[in-house]
Amino acid sequence: MMTSEKISTACNAKKHHEIYDLIADGLSSIDLIQYIKIYRGSIRASNFISDNAKKEPIVKIGEPNIVGLELLIDEETQVVQFYVITSAIKGYGEKMVSSVVSSVPNDWKVVVVMDWSGGFWQVMMQRYPRLIVV
Repeated sequence: MMTSEKISTACNAKKHHEIYDLIADGLSSIDLIQYIKIYRGSIRASNFISDNAKKEPIVKIGEPNIVGLELLIDEETQVVQFYVITSAIKGYGEKMVSSVVSSVPNDWKVVVVMDWSGGFWQVMMQRYPRLIVV
């Protein structure tokens, strides 16, 4: 059950699996994350939101002052994938990883398919053994 005013749902995702609510609720506890949006097959969370009518959390890598992520969610295979993660403020990358890993039920997998981080995901794998980096 979603409890935070930070969380919104796209029109195409009004009916969704409970995994979305678990992750969104977890992310809402991070102080800098102000906008979380549930889509069909994904979640975006950020400290900034687009100024267009869609009001989407901004997760563009390398954008100044952005702290956010996009997760891809596959209900059928029970996989949550880190698709984009960016943090202009030190420490918030790990806060987002920690929140997602602790929110996802143990029978689901948490994965990173492409690691271009230069070491971030290797450190996260050591701290969060559930995390799979391919």
